[in-house]
Amino acid sequence: MRSAAVTARVLEVFSSIQGEGARLGERQAFVRFGWCNLLCGYCDEPESIPRSAGEVRSAESLKEEILRLCAGRAHKSVSWTGGEPLLFAPFLKGMMAWARGQGLDNCLETNGTLANELRRVAALADCISMDVKLSSDAGGAFWRAHRDFLSVAPEKTFVKTILTGNTREEEVLELIKLLEDFPGVRLCLQPATRVRSLREKGRWVRAMTPKRALALLRLCREKLADARIQPQWHPIWGLP
Repeated sequence: MRSAAVTARVLEVFSSIQGEGARLGERQAFVRFGWCNLLCGYCDEPESIPRSAGEVRSAESLKEEILRLCAGRAHKSVSWTGGEPLLFAPFLKGMMAWARGQGLDNCLETNGTLANELRRVAALADCISMDVKLSSDAGGAFWRAHRDFLSVAPEKTFVKTILTGNTREEEVLELIKLLEDFPGVRLCLQPATRVRSLREKGRWVRAMTPKRALALLRLCREKLADARIQPQWHPIWGLP
């Protein structure tokens, strides 16, 4: 049996334009891992959540697929996404070292709860897209885990927080309190994409009104140097 360091569960590998955050508009090779340790109501990749999601892939087969993607057109970086990539930290570390050797940046998309695993790969990351989960839609509060995570490499990290009709002002105030201790970290408030809720069965995720989203943005800008609203562009562009 292969060791966990040389295999991981991977759902898909594809080329697309980054539609979120600090690398918006950049062409990337996306590697989507299977398995997530959280269950957020607004998740737009629910097939990636189960521990059995995807197929077991070796590092060598994954490298070959990334090289095939990059042979057809220029790519600036690899987006390691999921699921939760840090659940495969030993495998991810090897892949990120290899990608850097190929001249590719490493962009890590993560739910921001696994600080110890991040420490294993932080030196190899060029950009860390960290979700801050609000309990109204994520099923629990993760403030201590988020603080530990953000303290690992704040200079490489930007924070993304999903806004829904369930989002409460007191949660946003707690988010502001967290980020005040990490000046310079960008905050992207992202209205939830229209998907079926994983926590309110049979219902669509409740949208936040533009008026309320702008009011929360103003609240953030009273205390934070870099806060903005930024939609998820993939569904708007019709891209994966």
